[in-house]
Amino acid sequence: MTRMGASNHAVYRRVLEDLRDQIRGGLLTPGARVPSRNAIIAKYGVGETAAKHALQVLAAEGLIEARAGSGSYVRKRPAPAHLEHDRPHFPGSPFGLAGTGGGQSPPSPRLTWEYQSDRVIPPGPVARRLGLADRDQLVTRTRYLMSADGAPVQLATSYEPDLGAPPATDAAGRAVTDRMRAIGVTVDQVVEEISVRPALTAEAAMLGLTAGAPVLVIERAHQAGPRTVETSEVVISADRFRLRYRFPA
Repeated sequence: MTRMGASNHAVYRRVLEDLRDQIRGGLLTPGARVPSRNAIIAKYGVGETAAKHALQVLAAEGLIEARAGSGSYVRKRPAPAHLEHDRPHFPGSPFGLAGTGGGQSPPSPRLTWEYQSDRVIPPGPVARRLGLADRDQLVTRTRYLMSADGAPVQLATSYEPDLGAPPATDAAGRAVTDRMRAIGVTVDQVVEEISVRPALTAEAAMLGLTAGAPVLVIERAHQAGPRTVETSEVVISADRFRLRYRFPA
């Protein structure tokens, strides 16, 4: 077995970049079988570790998918649809599914939202964003799943600390700014950060993705002055959708 030392790392990178270029350049088309580990070893003259690592990275990048007992194949990618950032005060997510436009466009899909709230101890990063001194303090977590004609589109998870508001049975159906205004808290800023990462197992299951498929993650924070009064993560398939923002000129 070849040891992944400094010199072998350069060989592994050459294998990875060559296969990646073949996929992105269309030489290996969607659905095509990717060279097996043994084929990579024979063609590129690398060890088993390097060949295995190259395939693992391609899978983590969402370019290929493994099929048990069959090998790895180039992932089929549908033409991405657009999600419009046109609902900044909508509960759950500001992104709505864009229409296709044109006289011959198909009927608009039927959008549905499912949500469920519970009380949880927030993950460490969430507790830090909310500025919680007590890491064991319970917050309200609400999970939203948006679907179009029954197909999952986006998953949003919101975390909200106790701010002295009475329990609201319809909280998940009301905008954060409206709920805060009702208890005398004025939201004066919404901050969003966008990143890309592999889908977690639970996220992939809910969104109908393969484990490790690339997803867009929009981290949102509603702020009242220096304090974050709500934070959420919106998770969207990076293969299926593009985010579109419009700004008045």
